[in-house]
Amino acid sequence: MSELKHESLSAMLEDDPGRRAQVVQDAVVVLDQEVSSKRGAVGLLIKGGFKVIKNLRGGKMVESLIDFLLDEFVEALDPYYQSYKEQDAGSRGTFTSYLSARDAEVAEALLSVTDARRQRASTKVLIKTYDRLRPTALKHVQEGVPAVGRLMEKHIHQ
Repeated sequence: MSELKHESLSAMLEDDPGRRAQVVQDAVVVLDQEVSSKRGAVGLLIKGGFKVIKNLRGGKMVESLIDFLLDEFVEALDPYYQSYKEQDAGSRGTFTSYLSARDAEVAEALLSVTDARRQRASTKVLIKTYDRLRPTALKHVQEGVPAVGRLMEKHIHQ
């Protein structure tokens, strides 16, 4: 296991000026893959909602939203990173496995960010889309926790 080079996830973003842009781009890819993997009627609803959002702002809405919410997502994940760091380096496993073992809790932490933002949102299409997708969000975000872990893990060792 390689060394953890950052005091916090926020510091990870701040330590290298280009890292934030890379994390945003990686997150766009992860989100696109997660949405593409959804199946069934709910999958169609998620894909449809994602397509609506993806087409806003000349196709840059998803990237803009991730960048806009990144600090809050990182803040929500940082307690898990701090707890992970406190474990013995030789036996702690990966950050991905650490988050995956707590997937429901991590999913709730991430959704608390988007729920708070939804309360302050003013864009009707975003509010309507979010409200339609929110009832099944916990399950889907939980399924995406390993991908979030891999995304963070890629950057915490750099």
